[in-house]
Amino acid sequence: MEKVDIVESVGNKRNYHTRQQEAISEYFRVNPGNCVTADDIYIYFMSENHKIGKATIYRCLDRLVENGEVKKFLSDSGGCAMYQLIDADNGCDRHFHLKCTACGRIIHMDCAFMNEFEKHISEHHGFKVDNARTVIYGLCGECAAKI
Repeated sequence: MEKVDIVESVGNKRNYHTRQQEAISEYFRVNPGNCVTADDIYIYFMSENHKIGKATIYRCLDRLVENGEVKKFLSDSGGCAMYQLIDADNGCDRHFHLKCTACGRIIHMDCAFMNEFEKHISEHHGFKVDNARTVIYGLCGECAAKI
């Protein structure tokens, strides 16, 4: 099972917005739950006849991560990094994440059971879980139904 790390925002070093960055930000706002690769974004803009190069997409994604607008998920297996809009309204830093090993989808999991699990880990094991960085692997409902 591959391990995923989440790259944290490192501050607001570059707070300016280019047209390309604004277009990519808008892409994430229109697709808030999607976890995508730079290639997914490139293919989308090419299909919309917007000429944005891959290098520009990577620079814009780095800026969005640095500005705390987008979360970056890294894979230990050397696969492509995945990016997802940080949804402050959903408290992305306060819940667990589920990652489908078949399609790569990231699901935000906020339920009472997991809150109790987190409390148990803290009280009985003296360990503070970092929810924003906790990823549980398995199959989403759609992929599980295909088996």
